[in-house]
Amino acid sequence: MRILILGGTSFFGRETAIRLLKAGNDVTVFSRRAPVEDLPLDIRQSRGDRTVEIDLARMALEPWDAIIDNICCTADDAKKALRVFSGRTGQYIFTSSASVYSLFEGSSSPFRENQTALLKLKEPLKEKYAYALGKHAAETEFLEAARTKSFPVTIVRPPLVIGPNDATLRAYSYWLRLADGGPLFLPGFAFNNRFVFSKDMARGLEALIYSQTATGGVYNLGDSQTMTLDDFVKISARIMHRDAQILYPDYSWLKDSGFSFDASPFSTGGDFVVDIARAEKDLDWASTPAPAWIEESINWYLFSYTGPAPHNYAARKQELELAKKWIMKL
Repeated sequence: MRILILGGTSFFGRETAIRLLKAGNDVTVFSRRAPVEDLPLDIRQSRGDRTVEIDLARMALEPWDAIIDNICCTADDAKKALRVFSGRTGQYIFTSSASVYSLFEGSSSPFRENQTALLKLKEPLKEKYAYALGKHAAETEFLEAARTKSFPVTIVRPPLVIGPNDATLRAYSYWLRLADGGPLFLPGFAFNNRFVFSKDMARGLEALIYSQTATGGVYNLGDSQTMTLDDFVKISARIMHRDAQILYPDYSWLKDSGFSFDASPFSTGGDFVVDIARAEKDLDWASTPAPAWIEESINWYLFSYTGPAPHNYAARKQELELAKKWIMKL
């Protein structure tokens, strides 16, 4: 198959490109970062800006069997893709986000794919929802084109993606704190989260390409077992041979003490679990066991990563001082 990946030079896009190449496909990646050095030479790389329609149009000079779009973030991005690729691809897989569920009144965990069609958007929505709003607006454009013009789109909604080469460094920020031996604040409660390993995400995208029934559907992908943030930290500590000093202070105390909640990027205000029953049924979906993918990711960051520390680690000294105050308060 001839496959184009929009955003295939890093993180799970890179994993997907390599996986599809190994399966015998003809793979091209399109990115502003292209060409990059760590992709196999047999993967063609095309440099361009996803938001510039003329750049995108260059990729439609020849038809594709499948396109995976990992970097569409707005309705305008979706409209460009629809103008450029209509009639030029057999499949179009749009990587949206499970964050869209946070936009809807009455949406509850476990989040099922049809909730976004059945429920109304919250009003008003704060600026912090901008990313989710953009993904939802793009979904709306693609689904309307599928309904009225038979555009062959499939939508996938991953939750938090974790693995090697994650530029957000969110998971690494916990592992770095475990490595330095100091305590960690987990604000509020450790609610259930659904994560997905970056290599599993690549495998899920591959399964959607090969599926005979997925086109036109919406799919959640995620870990097969729910895991609290507390579980995630304790499993990580065991792998790293560390004693996890986890502190559970009152939210109000942390706020009054000037704590930066960025220090725990996976803390949530409530349960966040995506229902993966549809993917299990249609794609025979099953994730890598959590201890295995957490260990692989930790080893990559501790032994292969050479970049800067996460931004939220800059205030670690003040965080440790605050931890002493909380421990003395107990």
